[in-house]
Amino acid sequence: MARRDGHPLDHRAPWESGEARERPCAWSSRPDGGAVEGPFDLGFAAAHGLELTVGRGETALVVRRGELLAVRFEGRHLLPVADGRGGALPSNGLLTLCHDDRIIPIPWRGPVPLPGRRSPAPLVALAAGRFDVLIVDPVRLQRTVLRDGVAPGADLCREALGHLVPTIAALRLAGRDGPPASRDLQDVLAGLTPGDLDAELARYGLVCAALHPGPEAAAPADAPAAPRLHLV
Repeated sequence: MARRDGHPLDHRAPWESGEARERPCAWSSRPDGGAVEGPFDLGFAAAHGLELTVGRGETALVVRRGELLAVRFEGRHLLPVADGRGGALPSNGLLTLCHDDRIIPIPWRGPVPLPGRRSPAPLVALAAGRFDVLIVDPVRLQRTVLRDGVAPGADLCREALGHLVPTIAALRLAGRDGPPASRDLQDVLAGLTPGDLDAELARYGLVCAALHPGPEAAAPADAPAAPRLHLV
């Protein structure tokens, strides 16, 4: 038995028998997928190969143990998948599809040190928010964030970048004079623009599309909002 069309990991895809078993597995992105789809284990296409359709604004990456094996751009590609065969991709490779027009929301929350007192304990303000990023260099994103992780790509991005806004805010606060106050942090966060994050995001092949300070932006739709800024 072999799957005929549709996503190879979708149990709803129709099946057929006979010569279809020799056809490559057809694969393309989901219209409702995120900015990073995958990684998917290429084992599903072992021996048959993969007929990969990459749409406009998409980049397909194949890695194994962190090594980038293949990059494919817009078009239809026939990729052999077979262990030990020259020119073929290994069945334990991982396939990831990146979209340049879908955002990855990065929620953040946590303590931000305020300048001033360091003893007996520093003053800290709790803050939260969200920023949205777009992928501009999928290969750089793969090498710096996705690597050989088997976790969903968007989760790896959130884990790697959740510290970014608090770090930038702390650095800007450190240059301020006068007694520390949570309103200073509020001013700094309100004054941040997407461009303020881009220099750091460029290291990961990303760019900031929007910045949303405030606990409501960081909280999931079905979760209570985080506390307002307050001194600890």
